[in-house]
Amino acid sequence: MCLAALDQAMVMNFEKDRFVDVVSRSRGVFEKIGPLFEYYDPELEKYLQVAIYPTKASLKVSSRLSVIGKKPTEKLLYYYLGRKGIKSGIKGDQIISIVKNLIFDNFIEIAETTMPVNGLDAQVQMNVKIDPDFKPQQRKNGSVDYRDIQTFASVAKGEVLATKVPPTQGKPGISVTGEEIPAVPGNDLPLPNGKNTEITADGRSLVSQKTGIAYFEHGLINVVELLHVAGDVDFSVGNVKYTGDVLINGNVLPGFTVEADGDIHIKGDVESAKIISRGGKVTIEKGVIGKKDTNISAKSGIHFSFAQEANINTGGELTFEKYMLHCNCVCEYLEASGTNANIIGGEIKAEKSVVIRQIGSDKGVISRVCLFDKNKTAVEEKIKELALLDARLNTELEPVERQLRTKAALIKKAGDEITDRHREEIKKWVDAHNQLNQKIKYVREKAEELKAELKNPKTYNGYIQVLGNVYPGTELDLYGTKMQVNALLVNKRFLFCENSVKTEG
Repeated sequence: MCLAALDQAMVMNFEKDRFVDVVSRSRGVFEKIGPLFEYYDPELEKYLQVAIYPTKASLKVSSRLSVIGKKPTEKLLYYYLGRKGIKSGIKGDQIISIVKNLIFDNFIEIAETTMPVNGLDAQVQMNVKIDPDFKPQQRKNGSVDYRDIQTFASVAKGEVLATKVPPTQGKPGISVTGEEIPAVPGNDLPLPNGKNTEITADGRSLVSQKTGIAYFEHGLINVVELLHVAGDVDFSVGNVKYTGDVLINGNVLPGFTVEADGDIHIKGDVESAKIISRGGKVTIEKGVIGKKDTNISAKSGIHFSFAQEANINTGGELTFEKYMLHCNCVCEYLEASGTNANIIGGEIKAEKSVVIRQIGSDKGVISRVCLFDKNKTAVEEKIKELALLDARLNTELEPVERQLRTKAALIKKAGDEITDRHREEIKKWVDAHNQLNQKIKYVREKAEELKAELKNPKTYNGYIQVLGNVYPGTELDLYGTKMQVNALLVNKRFLFCENSVKTEG
């Protein structure tokens, strides 16, 4: 009420905070609340003019004010601005200048909008130094080629790869009339989570889900699961068994084993060792050296420079650059069309095709190259397994039948005096006999079905293509139909046609 009265009286110079303090404490005595009151004269407003713009306000004092013997004061001007709604951004130095220099008849900027400070955009800070130009090359089958990798960012499972600094909301501004001007908040920026990475629950960090190497692709951080062996696989390392990809910079020494669920890439040699990729490809940049004690197997493909006296098995494509000497190999495709690519000795079995520069040598070394029906081979193996099972079940059946014969003799001898216990025993042996007979019947029916499947005629489109020499001593087998090469052949294609081997070229 008192404040309203003071406001209504247009007192320009009372100290509001002091006044509120005195009234709120109510000591019951007179207390000074400020200097003598100065009152605002609204008649003077005819000599004052304010202009309000979107971002500023200006004031003009008429020279006619001095004609009537009045001078502008700071309190007068501040009070006048307040009455006109100017509440923020008032430039005190301009007010002082107008009063001190008696500036008349010109609009002077006396208030300015406090502009909002827009928020900052989110930022992603890298915790791992990743070469932006590094990206492992992907093969057609989806596996990764590490051939050209020299250095890379190695990361551990759970390691923080990047951290996000969230966007800020900014600071709102205030217009000259005291109204808030909202700030534009900063733009958010997603963490670049790619393959084998995840964002933490607070949304602030990107961590690796795997141990491997990190790289950028399409703006995202990806992790390829990789175990890196910097040197040889030897006694200092031991056998290697890993769930992801393996990169070995050196050699695999005799007696050691490297197993992985993913790709295995070896930059050196493999000698008298075992290399097993259960789900990927094996790449050996140099050679495979064995004494029939080296085994290389991979689900989706194998590549090497040369191999000798090794066992090689893949469900995918086999490629090499120089030669295979006395190796036993099973693959889906074999492709070795380079100038020096040669198969000498051993046995090569491919499911679909063989393309090779040369087979055999002028020394007459026996070299076998075969095309086989994978499904037929699997059926034949299944028939063998069923035959073994049939034999085992019959072996189990013999003592059951003996027991039944013995029990039958006892029943005949006992006649009407047979006990319930004997009846239960007989029932148990009869049930066992029936179950075994049912199993034997099922096994034999399945075996007959598979044998019937083998009798169905099939069309084979596979071929063996030799771009150079086929030397005498070479034995070709196309789906069970064999051909012996007794004279030098050059640039020939061998196909299976009407139960015989057809030669083209």
